[in-house]
Amino acid sequence: MSVVAEAPTPTRGRPRSAEADRAILEATRAILIRDGYSGLTMAGVATEAGVSSATLYRRYQCRDDLVVASMAEQDAESPIPDTGDIAQDLAILVANSVRRFRGDNGQLVLSLVAESNRNPALVESLRARLSTQRRSEVRAVFTRAIERGQIDASTPTDLAVDLFAAPLFYRLAVTGEPINERVGRDLCTLVLRAIGYHATA
Repeated sequence: MSVVAEAPTPTRGRPRSAEADRAILEATRAILIRDGYSGLTMAGVATEAGVSSATLYRRYQCRDDLVVASMAEQDAESPIPDTGDIAQDLAILVANSVRRFRGDNGQLVLSLVAESNRNPALVESLRARLSTQRRSEVRAVFTRAIERGQIDASTPTDLAVDLFAAPLFYRLAVTGEPINERVGRDLCTLVLRAIGYHATA
């Protein structure tokens, strides 16, 4: 008796290329840094990424989708820490923020800040799909510290999130003062003092 193997279930279309995905998001960031949001076009991204327009539009409908996706990828590259100690967690968070606000990454942020007054829809997309979730995840770092007894239960966690993020953004967008590792370490020390951190055994 012969055995006939079942034919594999056919799939529709070709699988998405991870290489194309990466090239598209890298091209988006490169154009934002170089030309700002006003210089970002779907055609320009396709050309810079070396993909067809059809490949691009299968993934993203408009340039705002590209911006949100490129920023989401940056967030994914900096996962929220949970070391068991708020001092170590905060050091990691601040170091990640320093990287985000300096050099080319800082220029990318500035390009979006410049666009924010003209494009409330983009701001809302970034807030709804990225900022709200990220803020909640960072707030959880402080909540865990409260649960471990490392900071007081009355600590306003929303303000604590602002406390470590705002000074670096202020330097980037307002004063232009340096953003570097030393500033990050000093900021981390100040925030820990402000929230009344004390180590636990």
